[in-house]
Amino acid sequence: MTQRGLTLRLLAALLLLLLTAGVAACASDGHAAVEITPAPVASDASAAAVELEGGSAPLVTAVDPGRPLPGFWSSAPRVSADATIFAPVNTALAAVVMDEASGAVLYEKDAHRALPPASLTKIATAILAAESGRLDELVTVDVDSRVMRGSTVMGLVPGDRFTLRELLHGLMMPSGNDAALAIGRALAGSDAAFVQQMNDLSRRLGLTDTSWANPHGLGGANHYTSAYDLAILSRYYMSFPALRDVVSKRSYTAGVDRPIEMWTLNPLFGYPGVDGLKTGYTRTAGNTLVTSRVKDGHRIFVVILNDRERAGDAWALSQWAFETYRWPGTAVSAAAR
Repeated sequence: MTQRGLTLRLLAALLLLLLTAGVAACASDGHAAVEITPAPVASDASAAAVELEGGSAPLVTAVDPGRPLPGFWSSAPRVSADATIFAPVNTALAAVVMDEASGAVLYEKDAHRALPPASLTKIATAILAAESGRLDELVTVDVDSRVMRGSTVMGLVPGDRFTLRELLHGLMMPSGNDAALAIGRALAGSDAAFVQQMNDLSRRLGLTDTSWANPHGLGGANHYTSAYDLAILSRYYMSFPALRDVVSKRSYTAGVDRPIEMWTLNPLFGYPGVDGLKTGYTRTAGNTLVTSRVKDGHRIFVVILNDRERAGDAWALSQWAFETYRWPGTAVSAAAR
C-alpha cells in the first residue's frame, strides 16, 4: 500500500471515531444522551405467567404499598367426564367464573369487555383501606349523606367519627357512596388523590381493562372495568381476613355516640357456600354482582355485569361450575360428593 493510501485510511478511521463519539454524546433531539439504569426491582414485584394443568393464569404480586398477591396453589380443575359442558344461558353483557386456587377461567362471556361496574368499584376502595393498615384509625367525616338524594348511603353527616373498619362496613354492606368518599379522603386527602391510588392499584395488579374515576362507581366517562379484572380484584379482596369478615355479615351496627345500623344488600346472602361479595346498580351499568362461593373447600368467583337477572344467573353459573368441574386430588366431581 502507498504512503498516500495509508494516510487516507488513517483519516477515514479517525473520522469514523469522531462520528461515533458524536452520536453517543447526543440524542436525536439535540440534548445530551443519558444512560438510564433500571431501578432494582424487589423480588416480590415480579409478574409472570404460570402454566397450569388445564389452563394458565397470571401470577402477579403487589408492590409499594401493599403485600404480595396470593399465589396459585393448585392446578386448574378439569371438566368431569360425565358433566354437561354447556353453561346455563344468562342475560349478562359480560360474565366470568374464576377458580380461586388456580386463577383459571371456568366460564367467560366477553370477559375483557370494558363496562361500567357501578358499586363493584367499592371492592377496589375497600382493598386500599385494608392495605393501609389503618382500619382502627378514627376518622372525622366531612361527607353529608343528606344531600346525596337517590344514592345508597351509610348515613354519614359532617362531624361523625367512625373508624375505617366501621366505614368499610358502611361501604360494602349498604353500599354507602358517602362511606366511599369518607374512606378515600381519609386515606389520600382528596377525591382526586384517592382515584390516583385506585388506578395505581389497578396497574399493580395488572388490570389492563380498568380505569377508575371515583371511589363509588356513580358514573364517569373514564370509569370502567371488565368481568375478568373484577374477578382478579375480588380474589385479592378475599385474601384479606378483615375484608372477608365485612361481607360475611347480614347486619352490623357502627358507632357508639351515634350508632348506625346496616344490612347487607347481597341478594345471595345465606345461599349455601356464599360468603360474599358485592352488588351494584346504575342506569348505565345495569345490575352488577360479584359472588364468592365455597364448596368442598374450593372457592369460585362469579362476576356478572349488566344483567337484569343477576342473582339467578350468578347462582346458576356457580351451580354449573361445581357440577361440571373436578378439582385436582378429587376422584369424583364436586356435584357427586
